[in-house]
Amino acid sequence: MAIIPAKYTAKDYSALKGLQGITDDQVAVHLTLYNGYVTRSNKLNETLASMVAENKASTFEYNELKRRAGWEINGILLHEYYFDNLAAKATDGKDTRFAEAIARQYGSFDDWKKDFLGVAKMPGVGWAITYFDPTRGQFDNYWIDRHDVGHPAGHRPIVVLDLWEHAWSAYLKPTERAKYLEDFFANVNWSVVDGRL
Repeated sequence: MAIIPAKYTAKDYSALKGLQGITDDQVAVHLTLYNGYVTRSNKLNETLASMVAENKASTFEYNELKRRAGWEINGILLHEYYFDNLAAKATDGKDTRFAEAIARQYGSFDDWKKDFLGVAKMPGVGWAITYFDPTRGQFDNYWIDRHDVGHPAGHRPIVVLDLWEHAWSAYLKPTERAKYLEDFFANVNWSVVDGRL
């Protein structure tokens, strides 16, 4: 029996409009990139399944494509976490289950936010992610350089912020990350964040 390649379908984010600061054009550019990850992941999965069927699973080419799979698939998933935790007309997040949970560890929502922003302001491109570690019952803010490297095993992404310059370069200069961070927090969908707890 042949391997049936995993097939990803891009989520519909057409309703993601009217964000504060982050323009609709910026969202459209970013969604084009996301759709590219979906297309490449599907093609990669088809190619890998064909290579297994052709008894090429131990080749150098197969190995390198398989290594690439984590990058492409996490490119899909991380962008979905990011887009899902955005919404127009968002609240400040201070009256949420997340704020209550985070205050038990950080002292307050504002102290968590300071720590998260400290991570988000680090030089480089990547992701700032608040993870929940179910083993310890604690939250941690991480800088993640690449889609496929550095994610703590078994942790759940709770707040996900894309810090590759493509996330803001259609409406801001690459040097205007601070403005993008303000815009991100003005648009966090805290009900989605609460649902990830």
